[in-house]
Amino acid sequence: MIQVANNSLKCAPLGLQMLEGQHVSLVRSAPEYLEFIYACYQNDAFMNLYRLAQSRTVSKEDIQKRLEAEQYKLPQELNRIEWVILKHDQDQLVPIGLAALADHQVTHRRAEFLLGIPDTQDRVGNLSLEASLLIFDFAFNKAGLHKVTSFVYGYNAYAQKNTLHLGFKQEGFLAQHIYSKKGFIDLYQNGLLHADF
Repeated sequence: MIQVANNSLKCAPLGLQMLEGQHVSLVRSAPEYLEFIYACYQNDAFMNLYRLAQSRTVSKEDIQKRLEAEQYKLPQELNRIEWVILKHDQDQLVPIGLAALADHQVTHRRAEFLLGIPDTQDRVGNLSLEASLLIFDFAFNKAGLHKVTSFVYGYNAYAQKNTLHLGFKQEGFLAQHIYSKKGFIDLYQNGLLHADF
């Protein structure tokens, strides 16, 4: 990313900057957020909605090693970027959720959108909407993506309704597409084009 300010040129690798909004900010996942990330991964009810395939048995030490190794890599090297959602609480930034642009396909200029907030109290209001808009602005206006996709588990009708409300269009319904401890699970496939954002 290149910015010009006060007649000086500033360059920074794309995806490392904080995405700042009025009520929330998104910061790249890092070792300083280990406790929060680990707590999210251990929360089965949350992970069953956010990322079903995420291992629940991964140790805190393994997460820390991954975060330490990835903090020196660009999102382009990882083909994904993961954020911690921070709520502005007076003079503090409090972690409340996780978000990502995953499975980045450079040739096709698309990535998969994920966003989740574990605590139901933090889901009230527009915090998730603001976080989503920050990600879409980054994806389309900074990273140059053409399309953002979203996959929603069939048992999560609330998330599917919210996804469509964000402007995504349902592009498919994959019956019994994923197998987990819950059995075979349906999957909604959704897409949001840059032109529709």
